[in-house]
Amino acid sequence: MNKNDSKSILQGCLSNINHQSHLMKQCLNDSNLLQALKHCSNFLNELRINQLSPKQYYELYIAVFDSLDYLCNHLLASYKAKHKKNTETPFLTDLYELVQYSGNIVPRLYMLIAVGTTFISTNNAPTEAIMKDMIEMCRGVQNPIRGLFLRYYLSQRIKDLLPIGTKHEFDETVTFLINNFIEMNKLWVRLQHQGHSSERELRYQERKELKILVGSNLVRLSQIIDDFTDDEYSPESYYKDHVFPIIIEQVIQCKDHLAQTYLIDVIIQIFPDNFHFITLNMLLNNLFLNLNPTLNKSELISTLIERFINYHQQQQDEENGEENEKEEEMFTSLRLFDEFWGFYEKLTTMNVPLEEHSSILQSFIRLSLVFERDNYENLNKIYKFVTENFSSEEIDEKIWLNLLITPIQNFDSISSLLKLSFFNEFYNRISNQLYQKQISLEILNKLLDQDEIVCDVKEIDIIFKFLLILIKESNELNVSKQMGIVKTVKIENGEKLVTNEFLINQSNICKVLGKINKNSIDLFEKISNITYVRKKFLNKNLASIVYTYPTVIQLILDILKTIGLINLTKSGKFTNKLINQFKNLSIIIDELYEHHQVFNSQLVLNLYLNCTMVADQLNLPTITFEFFNKCFIVYEETLMVGQGQGSVHGRGINPQDSMNHNSIQYQSILLILNKLNFTRNLPREDYQSLITKLTLYGSKLLKKQDQCRSIYNCGHLFWWTETLETNQTIELFKDDKRVLECLQKSLRVADSCIDPYLSLKLFIEILNKCLVFNIHGNTLVNDNYINGLIELIYNNIENLNNDYDLKDTEDQEYRLFKSLEEYFSRTLQYIEMQKEEERLEDIVTKLTV
Repeated sequence: MNKNDSKSILQGCLSNINHQSHLMKQCLNDSNLLQALKHCSNFLNELRINQLSPKQYYELYIAVFDSLDYLCNHLLASYKAKHKKNTETPFLTDLYELVQYSGNIVPRLYMLIAVGTTFISTNNAPTEAIMKDMIEMCRGVQNPIRGLFLRYYLSQRIKDLLPIGTKHEFDETVTFLINNFIEMNKLWVRLQHQGHSSERELRYQERKELKILVGSNLVRLSQIIDDFTDDEYSPESYYKDHVFPIIIEQVIQCKDHLAQTYLIDVIIQIFPDNFHFITLNMLLNNLFLNLNPTLNKSELISTLIERFINYHQQQQDEENGEENEKEEEMFTSLRLFDEFWGFYEKLTTMNVPLEEHSSILQSFIRLSLVFERDNYENLNKIYKFVTENFSSEEIDEKIWLNLLITPIQNFDSISSLLKLSFFNEFYNRISNQLYQKQISLEILNKLLDQDEIVCDVKEIDIIFKFLLILIKESNELNVSKQMGIVKTVKIENGEKLVTNEFLINQSNICKVLGKINKNSIDLFEKISNITYVRKKFLNKNLASIVYTYPTVIQLILDILKTIGLINLTKSGKFTNKLINQFKNLSIIIDELYEHHQVFNSQLVLNLYLNCTMVADQLNLPTITFEFFNKCFIVYEETLMVGQGQGSVHGRGINPQDSMNHNSIQYQSILLILNKLNFTRNLPREDYQSLITKLTLYGSKLLKKQDQCRSIYNCGHLFWWTETLETNQTIELFKDDKRVLECLQKSLRVADSCIDPYLSLKLFIEILNKCLVFNIHGNTLVNDNYINGLIELIYNNIENLNNDYDLKDTEDQEYRLFKSLEEYFSRTLQYIEMQKEEERLEDIVTKLTV
């Protein structure tokens, strides 16, 4: 039958139900009860139909239910009215007998239930007899759909009328509900075998739509068991001894896949948690082990375990009351994991798919982490079992992945993972790099959540062995494309592509390095552990050390500075320990330089310079001098010849900008110059050797503006820097002559520039530098020298005015010239301000005298 035909039949049935229902209500209003019952029987006859689907039949049922409800309310009102006049009225008794003479069984039983339940709602009804009568009479309908809805109607009508006043009544009520459940379940299962074998899948889907009818009995049963009270009554014991065995027997006997799956889920969900604790052994070993072999047992086990976990978490959230303490004691005295594991050992003798094994064991891990968080033997038992019982060929790595990830996500600290001796062994069974990487990322994220990673060398080996895949990953772009990650970043002057994910992972590894023994008192041990990580793991991929070595170096330098602050009085032995640490730093930076000098020489230069500063602060002049020499080596080998180019502090290079000073060579010299300017403990001879060499490098730069600026900046090194501590007094390095030589040489270089605007700008810059030296007391850079330089600048400006047509205000040369004039004007204003301040100081001095 097609859908249109069944829909047409449904509409016809509904139309007749509405019509007969309307006639019934009219007869009831006219006090014509017998005629009303006839109309009622007529619309109930529509429930005998066979051509409708369960969904369509449910529509009929709802329409009938509403009409029967109207009839029941009318009968009850009539009974109450007659009862007021005559307390011995047999009205409902007679009616209960009368409806049983209906010609067809389906209308007869619906009216029997309607009148019978109405009768029970009164005070004078023989409730127990009527309940037994109705439950037995319902056996007369064996058609699965008709029988299911008939018994569902019975359960709906009587659910609020079930007597539980005495122990006997309670027992009878429980028996009634269980019997109704058993019969409904049989009808439900029988429905699967109706019709042609080609419609089995259709029957299966129809049965899924009807499952709630069967479960309604168990829902009411759970409520009744909870509602009944008696001095000698224990709900848990009653459920265990009188209810649970009967229910699971029916579940097992039905042998039906859908029925067993649904009913076990209902049992788990509707009965209280403490019921499951006391029946757990029976639930696992009597029920789960005897289910349909095709049934997915892992889903049922996971549902049960999640119920226990939720219960435990609710207990943790609630305030500790006497009742809570009692329940807590009840389930903690029972070692749930052992119960489940004993069941699982029996289950493994059966033919269970690998996917189910994985899901079951994952649930066991969650169970153990919630109830016995510190019992690592439980988890070890799981990993040992998998390692020993499943060969590499059997393991589908994807389905076992969560078995490794779950404890990582649930542990408070990654140190707990170190206590799982078989975890690493199981991890080694995973050969797929993407899965290994996923596990490593989980571990990395857990490490990032920790404030400190307290570990020794053995623990470092375990932790970083898991992170090694992230460290060694050199073909990051290809791997990421497999994972659907395509966004990339250009590095090394655009010659290499890496993904954002790769850079984030390297950054996170560096963050982990900073957490190793973060708060340790033994700072040398902390350095030792960081160095060990570098030597054992970080150098496994030399292409990636550029991302991690700088962090290692900076961490060690920070620790050395702390050590220096703590130990102000340094013994010979202590000094040797510091020197050894700097030697190790030199090895690390040399390795980085060896493999990354082409694009990262400036990074190496900065690292060496950072070492010079710390060594100088720790008063290790020999080490400071050696690291400055290494800076010069990097400069000579790569930076001087144009290799190792990149950006300095994020600033791009523009070699065409002749007015500025952006060359790598100049910026490198400036970096070294600034660090030299802050040294305090170099011997005079070493310091003079270094600044002379640096000035020489500056004088050899190719671009005139770079030469000029390097030389006049080097003039500071001969004037301001504090150098040697002699007898606790600080001697300032002041060499007037060398300062003047630097300024004069820079003037010659500026004058030799072909570009007159560049030459003018450099003259003004030199003038500003001369003012600095003059103000701070350099006798050779005196007023006459400054006036001569000012005169030179005036002459250059006049020459530019005379030699070039600078009348076009939109011309680029005009704008450049005006900017230089403004620059010079501001410098002259500054000179005038200084003269005014000196004049005022002289006046104040004279007045004071």
